[in-house]
Amino acid sequence: MITRRDFLKGAVITGTACMVGPLATYGSDGSGYDTVIRNGTVYDGTLAKPYIADIGIRGDRIAAIGSNLGAGAQIIDATGLIVTPGFIDVHNHGDLTFQRLGKDVAATASGIPSLAGNQSYAYQGVTTVVTGNCGLGYTNVNEFYDILTKVNFGSNVYHLAPHGAIREKLFGHNQPQKLTPKQLEAMKKGVAEEMEKGAVGMSTGLEYAPGALTNTEELVELAKVVKSYNGVYASHIRDLTGKIYIDGRRGVIEALKEAIEVGKKANVPVQISHIQINEPINNMTAKPMIELIVKARAEGVDITADAYPYDAGVTWITMLTPAKYKTDKGIKEEYKNAKGRAALKKAVEETFEYLGPERTMIIIYPERPHYERKTIKEIADMEHKSPSDMYVDMVCSGDAPQAIMNDQDIRNVREFLMCTDFVFVCSDGWTTIKDAGKPHPRCYGAYPRMIKTFAVEEKILDLSAVIRAMTSLPAEKFRMKDRGKLAVGYLADIAVINLKMLADHATYNNPHQYSTGVEYLFVNGTPSIAQGTTTNQRGGRASKRQA
Repeated sequence: MITRRDFLKGAVITGTACMVGPLATYGSDGSGYDTVIRNGTVYDGTLAKPYIADIGIRGDRIAAIGSNLGAGAQIIDATGLIVTPGFIDVHNHGDLTFQRLGKDVAATASGIPSLAGNQSYAYQGVTTVVTGNCGLGYTNVNEFYDILTKVNFGSNVYHLAPHGAIREKLFGHNQPQKLTPKQLEAMKKGVAEEMEKGAVGMSTGLEYAPGALTNTEELVELAKVVKSYNGVYASHIRDLTGKIYIDGRRGVIEALKEAIEVGKKANVPVQISHIQINEPINNMTAKPMIELIVKARAEGVDITADAYPYDAGVTWITMLTPAKYKTDKGIKEEYKNAKGRAALKKAVEETFEYLGPERTMIIIYPERPHYERKTIKEIADMEHKSPSDMYVDMVCSGDAPQAIMNDQDIRNVREFLMCTDFVFVCSDGWTTIKDAGKPHPRCYGAYPRMIKTFAVEEKILDLSAVIRAMTSLPAEKFRMKDRGKLAVGYLADIAVINLKMLADHATYNNPHQYSTGVEYLFVNGTPSIAQGTTTNQRGGRASKRQA
């Protein structure tokens, strides 16, 4: 492990043939800078034209930006490289990784460097994540932050109060659909408590139980609580499909309208989580959704969205059946008898008509790890069952497995990501343990893929605009004080990137491959990556909403 002292003192770092990027050289520390990044092309997180400059880091802050800053304890020659703010992932599920660790979470996490350092994200240039998304995750900000602090986690973390998890905590498995006045007050109190502790807002997962049971009135009332703390309403909306109702309305359009309605009635900033169109797509395009958002913004609604640059998502396989069958982790008990299983089988067979079992690959299934990396079709063939019978067997046996679903049209994905004024880049991934399980490749490659594909190779987006959608825009939306820009006085979350070497290598079949091209990464001034490899230093902070 390279210690901070070793990094800052004048020790010689030798290069090898496999190293990429420039070697660091060292001078005296008479200037008072811990590190000077010299002659890099600075993209400051805004739409300003990039420029060549030195950046001086002192402690956890950017102390100076200019030319000829002089010597520091460590000098990085960034000639030919770009220097950006550390990237911000506003839709992350890293907290779920911690929840799966069982007892003594902090001690367990501390002993796993790839997890404690959030290394799959560090190699992408990500320095900050927002957790608690989709109504899932820790219901107590202090409990989660205590774990992060003990671990000395590698990334900065901001947390959302998870609507579904709080509802589950308050009312158990027998969830009410319409809350009584007393129940609504209990929910408002639960959200307010987490906002008091520093949550940046509240998230919903309206395609999951129990979020799917909620009505718009409940969401508006809770969003008003969030607004009173200057928080954000982040919503996995009620329907992400292109389903056509009898009257011709589209599922995802109606769901987006509901989120806009919440924003208007509660006067709260709205964040549309992982904006997309899932099967059945029914030839729907991104255009009407984009037009709805543009119209709402023109009417004064502070609405933005986030998206990831892949055409496949990850979720529990219970998503393949209607909400009435589901609990938060599986299938309701009343549907596990013969009659219920028959109804469940019929429901999933209807889904398989437009999203075949060969398009859903199991990736997380602790009960049956030998099913991982296989599609439902492959598992059914292996067990000599029909795909629908195999599905029913899996969802009724315990906690439902998670799967990658190839259920999107890449043309729509691209259209959403082109809207860099109001669509931020996200991963919708989670903190990984290297070589454990089969995560979605976006956990390892979303940010390099976005830059490389859209700005470098295809040149259809301006690099400054892409970087802004990864840095200052999300920082402003989620009120992250002194983050998201390269400016004097800001926290030193900084990435030094070799665009020629920048690439994502993770695939669906081989996801545990770190991205390349991030030569240096600083998190609050702590060097997380040096010369393209981890230092095993961790500078992240459990961060609270700006008052």
